[in-house]
Amino acid sequence: MNYRGMCFSIFSLACAFAYAVAAPAAYAKDQYHLKFLPEEGQKLFWSKGVPSIDSAAADSIVRIVDSKDRLPDDQTTFRVTVLNIGEAAINVAPENVWIEDSEGNRVVMLSFEELDGRHRRDIKRRQALAAIGGALSAGSANGYTSGSFNYNGTASNGTHFNGFGTYSAYDPNLAAQQRQAAAAQSQSAFNAIQVRQLGGEEALNGMIRQTTLEPGEITSGILAFDLPREFRKKVGKEAVTIVVRIGSSDHKFQVELAELS
Repeated sequence: MNYRGMCFSIFSLACAFAYAVAAPAAYAKDQYHLKFLPEEGQKLFWSKGVPSIDSAAADSIVRIVDSKDRLPDDQTTFRVTVLNIGEAAINVAPENVWIEDSEGNRVVMLSFEELDGRHRRDIKRRQALAAIGGALSAGSANGYTSGSFNYNGTASNGTHFNGFGTYSAYDPNLAAQQRQAAAAQSQSAFNAIQVRQLGGEEALNGMIRQTTLEPGEITSGILAFDLPREFRKKVGKEAVTIVVRIGSSDHKFQVELAELS
């Protein structure tokens, strides 16, 4: 087996492992999947119904996998794996990957820093709302019951009477029950926020960040993007190009974007 063939074999094993450890994700309505249109020299693979495509250059091999990972804001995602087969170090970074149309318009990949910032702001907002809700619930746990009633009857002298009244009373047992229910509700809300926070952090940690690969090294991770309106108009009508720039090489993948149902 020659060096290029051996690299492809190592590369395929690494990609299979990366795919196997990727957590399954629920699809969102605003996400898209990639329909690959292989060009000369590119290889299309399938694994359990999930497509991937390879592109080889003098210094690198790049594989793109149409695998959806659940990020906190449900951006469209795919996975990329890069193997350095050159003799010098190469850099891999989200800003070196983009989608372009036939008119040269580009969609840039979202960075880990940007999405992590969004996630942190979202968690802080949810925590603030939960704290306000908890305070309001605790404030209403005062143990007071109130209501209204109608009354009517006949006096001893034969006079008929009727009317309407209201009442309010303090019940210590009710107050204790209300405080307990408010505390449980508040704790449940904060637990849900914590689960969202930890799940989001774990998903974001799988994103590609700037990485230097020495010869023979490999890296794999998630790339994400938000599709702008002008590109959404092309869905199902026009192919676009994913460009992965590694060193002096541009790996280009022709794809059709299709909305997930």
